[in-house]
Amino acid sequence: MTRGAGERRFAALVAEAAMVVFAVLVALAVDQWRVDREVAGQVARARAGMEAELRANQQEIRSGVASVQTIYDAVSSLVARLRAGEITGEAGLGGELPDFSDAAWETARITGDVAHIPYEWILQTARVYETQALAREAQGRVLSVMGGVVARGLELDLRLDLQGESFIALQIYADLTEKCEGALSRG
Repeated sequence: MTRGAGERRFAALVAEAAMVVFAVLVALAVDQWRVDREVAGQVARARAGMEAELRANQQEIRSGVASVQTIYDAVSSLVARLRAGEITGEAGLGGELPDFSDAAWETARITGDVAHIPYEWILQTARVYETQALAREAQGRVLSVMGGVVARGLELDLRLDLQGESFIALQIYADLTEKCEGALSRG
C-alpha cells in the first residue's frame, strides 16, 4: 500500500466516523426534541386541568359562601332567639357546604409536572390549595358542631360554637376566593 492510498483510507475512515458521530448526535437531538414536546404537552394538560379545577372550585366557593352565610344567619337568629327565650322547638339550618376538588393539583404534583410550570404560578396556586385545605377543615368543624346541635338540641353554647365556626369558614372562603382569582388571572 502506498503512502497516499493509506492517507486517503485514513481520511475516509475519519470522515465515516465523523458522519456516525454526527448521525448519533442528530438522533439524540431529535429524541430530546420529542421528549421535550411530550413533556410540554403533559405540562400544558396539567396546567389546563388545574385551571379548570380552580374555576370549578370558584363556583363551589360561590355556592358555599351563600350556604355558610345562610347557616351563619340562621345561627345568629337562633342565638338571639335563644337568649330572648323565644325558641319553642327544633329549628332548621339550610345550606349545603362546597365540595372542593384537588385531583388535578395532586396528579400534577405526583407526576412531577409542577416542576415544569413557572414557579410564580405554582406558588400562587399552592397557596390556593393550602387555603382550600383550611376551608375543608373549617367546613368539618361547622359540620361537627352542627351534628352536636342536632344530637343535643338547641343549646346556646353549641349555637355560639356554630356561629363562630361559620364565621371562620366565611373568612376562609373570602381569602380562598381572592387567591383563586389571583392564580387564574396570572394564567
